[in-house]
Amino acid sequence: MSNLKKQNIQESYFLDTVLDVIYSQKLQDIIIYKGNNSLSYKNIIISTANSNTQMNGVVKKIMDILNDKSSLNVEGKDSSWLLIEVKDVLIHIFNNDSREFYNLEDIYFDCELIYQYG
Repeated sequence: MSNLKKQNIQESYFLDTVLDVIYSQKLQDIIIYKGNNSLSYKNIIISTANSNTQMNGVVKKIMDILNDKSSLNVEGKDSSWLLIEVKDVLIHIFNNDSREFYNLEDIYFDCELIYQYG
């Protein structure tokens, strides 16, 4: 198997794993964009949580599945907007009011929408 194909399989597996974590924590209105050339992230995930406990549950579960904890950066714990950078995936988790206020979907208008749920 070529290195490129193996890398694509690993990237896809990691994104699927992160998505499974998001589902298991019952986040809502999930959108995934494919990053474009101007972004340093291959995928951007935006979702909505009902509470800070739910947001922090996602961080804990992602930490549990990561072999290399140094590739995880978390900002905004216990706030209305949690930002998780892990490998080449950027995850935005908002409460309902903040998601509507910041409307990040408009910022990523030039990125390809690859998944939408909710």
